[in-house]
Amino acid sequence: MSQTAAIQFLMDLRDTDALRVAYRTRNLLQVVFHARDLGYDVTAEDLAKTVARLEFGVVVDKDQQPFGGSSRLWRSMWGLAYLDYVVEYVLGRYSDDELRAVFVPQAGVMS
Repeated sequence: MSQTAAIQFLMDLRDTDALRVAYRTRNLLQVVFHARDLGYDVTAEDLAKTVARLEFGVVVDKDQQPFGGSSRLWRSMWGLAYLDYVVEYVLGRYSDDELRAVFVPQAGVMS
């Protein structure tokens, strides 16, 4: 499993309203279980690493803020289901080309 598969799963959630609605109230273990049942080769660890990597990029690269508790991004999650926050406020800050460039598998490198 790789972060490449995790980002594809998150992009599919972003692009498929019914899928996103079905997953929005599930906890991480339920998300992984059902995602694997649909054929996504995802693990909880890879999903967590993928989201953390994207959050870091939003805070440091896009917002040009120090990575910490006072970053503007963290206020976006208040009142939202975590998955909605990830899809709207984190994934939503990247173009598809940026996501593919960050998570494209590189020869000899495991993601």
